[in-house]
Amino acid sequence: MSAKTMELGVALKIIKNNLIWVIALPLIAMVIAFGISKYYLVPQYTSSAQIFITTNVESGSEKETTVYSEQLRTNMQMANTFNTILKSSRMMETVRSELNLAETNDALAKKISIQSDKDSLVFTVSVEDASPKRAQKIVNTITKTYQKDLPKLISNNKVIILEPASLPLESSSPNVIINTMIAFVLGIIGSVLLVSLIYLFRNVIEGEDDLEELSLKFIGDIPLIK
Repeated sequence: MSAKTMELGVALKIIKNNLIWVIALPLIAMVIAFGISKYYLVPQYTSSAQIFITTNVESGSEKETTVYSEQLRTNMQMANTFNTILKSSRMMETVRSELNLAETNDALAKKISIQSDKDSLVFTVSVEDASPKRAQKIVNTITKTYQKDLPKLISNNKVIILEPASLPLESSSPNVIINTMIAFVLGIIGSVLLVSLIYLFRNVIEGEDDLEELSLKFIGDIPLIK
């Protein structure tokens, strides 16, 4: 009998002897993850609005069209600047004051995410909050404030609200299904580790097969005397 065959046999034997734990660990992990995600973690709701940053320069004559194009190109290069202004303390303070929010400027800014495609001046402004109504109000207040303030800060620019924020009907996090599946995978990994540790630290001779694995000969049994 080869070493690989013996090792496989020992591993299968260990799995058989600990089959309850091998099955139970993934199931226990799934139940715990489901319970925490469903009943312990506070659901978060995400509301989003779309804005478009364009220029006030008209594009009638050829000269004006050239200026308009140059201004748009400049705006694309300033995309990061627009993002920074939108999440600035000045903006956050205005929003907090208008909505009477208890969060600090930094805490409010962390709730806000801004996304845009490369070479695009269309931005998606999102806010994640435990209250769906408050998430919607914060987004709409931010975009309206930004619409008023940006032309004052950077000339020849204006903000168009393409799509105001809507009321989110379902929570965006936690994702109960994904969390439960991750826990199941981790439970399987835990089962594999358990079997591996039992195999590595196994120091008990349980029968003739164990002696053969160690290249030892079986001489005989010693009867148990009570």
